Amino acid sequence: MLKGQDIALVFKILFKGKEEKIEYKQLAYELCISQSEISKSVIRLKKAKLMSRYENNIYEIHKHNLMEMLLHGLKYFLVPELNIEQRGVPTAYSSPYVERELTNKDSYVWPYIDGLSKGIALTPLYKTLPAALDRFPDERFYEVMSILDLIRLGGSREQKIGSSMLDKIIWK
Repeated sequence: MLKGQDIALVFKILFKGKEEKIEYKQLAYELCISQSEISKSVIRLKKAKLMSRYENNIYEIHKHNLMEMLLHGLKYFLVPELNIEQRGVPTAYSSPYVERELTNKDSYVWPYIDGLSKGIALTPLYKTLPAALDRFPDERFYEVMSILDLIRLGGSREQKIGSSMLDKIIWK
């Protein structure tokens, strides 16, 4: 069964492109997870037919399969858990990327002690996601993680907007 860190990893690999050399050590650093977890994630992603790995460490992301899984399955296997208002990193409606498209009276954050915003705590896709963004800032990655939270939290309108936003990112 896929984990949230698998989804994060597939996007990190997608953003690196086919030409860039992919090293587990660097991915582990960027995602704040261990190299062994990167290896396990790659195996799960290959089994789920979301990615292929070829000779010379060339990775191919199966974008159609990825989009189908994100739009129709994400909110069911990574159920959003909400908690009391806390300090953290803005996500979903509150992230600077989604805020341009949608507004919401509630503010959502991934709980993080060094976060600068306050809002309803939303469990991130994986535990160390806010720390990963703090350690290795990556605007496109942050944007996608926020959009995925919008899809997890939102109704059909929000999912449609999130789908459109993801389309532009995945297919460019």
